[in-house]
Parts: sequence; C-alpha cells; structure tokens
Amino acid sequence: MTTMWRSGSLVLLAGSLALGCEPASVLEARDQLGRGGEREVEYTLPVITDTFSIEALLDDEVVVATADSLLGIRLDTRLLAYGVGAFAPFVSFGDSVSIVAFQEVVQDAATNRLDFGDIEDAIRQVDLNDARLYLNVSNTADIAAVLVGFNLGVSELDASGQLPLPPVYETDSLGNPLLVPVVETGQNSLTIAANSDTSFTIQGGPLVNRLVHMVLDGRRAAVVGAGILTTDTVAGQITGADVISVRTELVAVVDFTLPDSGVVFTKNTTQDGLSIDSVEVPTILQRLVEARVASGILNNLPFSIELDIAFAPGDLGDSDVFAHPDAVVVSRMTVDTTEVDASGRPLGAQLTNAEVSLVGDELRGLLGEQFTATLRIRLKGAATSNRRGVVFAGTNILVNSSARVVLRLGASQ
Repeated sequence: MTTMWRSGSLVLLAGSLALGCEPASVLEARDQLGRGGEREVEYTLPVITDTFSIEALLDDEVVVATADSLLGIRLDTRLLAYGVGAFAPFVSFGDSVSIVAFQEVVQDAATNRLDFGDIEDAIRQVDLNDARLYLNVSNTADIAAVLVGFNLGVSELDASGQLPLPPVYETDSLGNPLLVPVVETGQNSLTIAANSDTSFTIQGGPLVNRLVHMVLDGRRAAVVGAGILTTDTVAGQITGADVISVRTELVAVVDFTLPDSGVVFTKNTTQDGLSIDSVEVPTILQRLVEARVASGILNNLPFSIELDIAFAPGDLGDSDVFAHPDAVVVSRMTVDTTEVDASGRPLGAQLTNAEVSLVGDELRGLLGEQFTATLRIRLKGAATSNRRGVVFAGTNILVNSSARVVLRLGASQ
C-alpha cells in the first residue's frame, strides 16, 4: 500500500461519479464488461464522512458555553449551609465563630454529576487547567454577616463518610493546601448584607482537577468550606432559623494538558457497499485499473491528530474493526495542530488531504452489501503550549474519506 500526501484544498467525494454516457454504477458496469471498445470509468464510494467533536461525546445536559465562548462541562452543584442560628445571639459586636461544612461529591450519570460521557477515559489521563466556581452566598439573618478567611477546599472523607476535624486538605506538588478563597477582590473577607445574597465567579482549576481525579479513582471526596463568621454592625440580630449558605456550581472548561502519548477516541460507521455478488467479485477485480482512498481532514481543535481508518465487510456494530481478520487498514494520516497561542487557544484551522492506493484484494471489503469503518483519532498536545489545548464551544474535526474505483470496460483491443 502506498501513500501520496497533498495539502491545500479539502477534497470532498460523495456518491457515484459517471463519466459521459458511461454506466452510472458498478452494477451497470458489470453488464457492460465485455461490450464496446475498451475504456475506463471511475466511481466513488463514501468510506466515512463524519464530524468529530468533544461536545458531541457529552450529554447535552452537562454541556455549557462560558462567557468567553469556551466549551464547559457542568460537573456538580454543592450547597454548603451553616445554621448560624445555633450561635445566636452574638454576645457583642465583633464576636466571631469558626464554621465548617462539607458535601461529598459522587459520580452519578443519572443526575449528571461528574458525567463525562464518552470522554471519561480521556479525562482520567489529562489535567484540567481551568474550572469555574459559580458561587451564590446567601444570608437570611437580619444582620450583615462577614466571612473572614473563608476558603473552599477538597478533603478525603473517612470510611463512614465523615470529615476529619480539623479538615485535612488536599495539597499541590509543593505541599501547599489546594484552597480557593471566597473573598472580595483584594480583601480577606466577604460581607453579605442582611437578608440578601451575592453571586460571583472564581477560578478553581487545580482544586477541581484534584476533586475529579479523586472521585474517578474511587476515593470519597468532599468540597469543604471553612472560615470565620462575624458581623460588622450592632444593628439587627441572628435568630435560631438563620442560615448562611454557599451554593457552588462547578464547571470544568475543556482546557486540557494531554499526556505525551495523547488521548484516543474511536467511532464506527456502517456504510452501504457496492452490492456485488461474491461470485462476480473476481471478474470485477480483474477489470480493476486502480482504487484509492482519498481523505480530507479539517482540524479546528488545538491538538495535532493521528488518524487511522480501517474497514471490513459486513455490519460489525461497535466492534473493533482494526482487530477483524479481513480488515483493511488505511495508512495513517497526521494532521498538524491548528496554530495556538501560549495558553493553548486555537487561532485558526488546519487542513490536510491524502490519498492511499488499494490493491485488488483490499477492495473486497467494499464490494459487498455493507461494510463497517472504524475511525480512530489520537489527539496530541502542541509543544508550543506545553501540550495544553483550549476548546471553543462548537469547534470540531471534519473527516471525509471516500474510495475511488477505476474499472476497465469493453473488449480488449
């Protein structure tokens, strides 16, 4: 099998091509094999025409677009509630109490919690660089509340699901606790007016990355909120029913640092073949001038691509066509990454075309009623961004691969 590489324009081949008054299908060509003068006709047959996107591999319920148009995955919503009425009344202005609350995070596809759909295996291999914590902090008391040194962290629970006290937070590679301060910009505190709430967004990439991998590894992990509660006024009071609550929605942006080996996705497609009776296949192959598989790939993702295609006769469902004894594996195509900036955001699209020659026996898989093609895509990060890639909502990879068959018709001259 030989490979010719071309670049510049995307070749999109579909359906059957008839030249002049020649037969419009291989079936018609079969009936004209020995009639008339010798001439050649060409036909095309779709092998695989598909759009690959990370978005399509996720449940619609978890897909979100961030304010800056990036693709996000809604992971979970946690509510940390503090029954501050238990501390009522404060003895005097400025008194403070320590508060701690936690909520375990579990994976549950039925409720879309940490539901990564068909990219879960990939998520296990990557680092999540960007995660948004959408916070709503509410105060039901008739007195303003001040949270001082309040942080969100992640801790591992004990076997009974309880949080060890004081909390033992997960740490980074240097041993520093992975904490996200819930404070006003430039301050060490957050003030919530009486009977009101406030909403804002904070960045928590390292925290959420650790939380996700803990849960996927089967560890019992919880979001923990802890700090000091005080008040900045003598007016009003706290009653037994009052609550300070922190509602946290976790959204992971598809901003991944990939391993050196990349991550792999596969997809099967069953197509109609040329419907040639098996007893007539040898005659068709004898009249074969050439057969090629032409593929075009338009890459809009911030990753380079190694693309492999294999096809085999019959409807093989979701089985691995590459492992089928009659599989024909088309030579690998390599597509460079789109140009990316230092943070891994794509700046354009990358286009690659290729043609691969097939010998006679390799064409057999396309001649029956149906055949199944497996598309295997390996995404690899760009060295210029330290293997980091950021995916915008709605971006994808377009793949179009068709077989072009040339037959010799008519009597030999």
